[in-house]
Amino acid sequence: MVLIEHLDHRDPSVAELIHGVLLLAYAQEAALLQVVHFAPLDQTADDVRASEACFFGAFKEGTLVGAVSFVPDDEPDQFLVTSLVVHPDHQREGTARVLMARVLALAGNFPTAVATAAQNAPALALYRDLGFVAYRFGTIGAESLPLVKLRRACSDATVQESRN
Repeated sequence: MVLIEHLDHRDPSVAELIHGVLLLAYAQEAALLQVVHFAPLDQTADDVRASEACFFGAFKEGTLVGAVSFVPDDEPDQFLVTSLVVHPDHQREGTARVLMARVLALAGNFPTAVATAAQNAPALALYRDLGFVAYRFGTIGAESLPLVKLRRACSDATVQESRN
């Protein structure tokens, strides 16, 4: 069972825990995307501590196995998921879905957006399964990595926040 808790990312030890999961998940994503430089890997624990985002963590047996962060988007009246990561050893267990369910529950009837690499098939499948629809495309970085931004119009009671 996954326990979702708000994370005080300003606490240095908590920021280090979040950063550890971020590095493992983003290294895996960089390999999947076959990119030489992946900007999320440049993030430090100090960057996590300084973030204006709200963080939630997924715990299994007291160990942080995933995290999600979100902020108000630049687009009015919309939330933006800034990161969703799951430790590689705990993927395919529903952890990302449970974390997203928490964000969507908090967003209520406000739209929620997320951006990911256009080639990140596992992330795109999850977001589409949760009702997100692509609405903006672009590129980022020296390698012109194709990105897609997806939006979910409002909360849906069918998204389950907990799994057994």
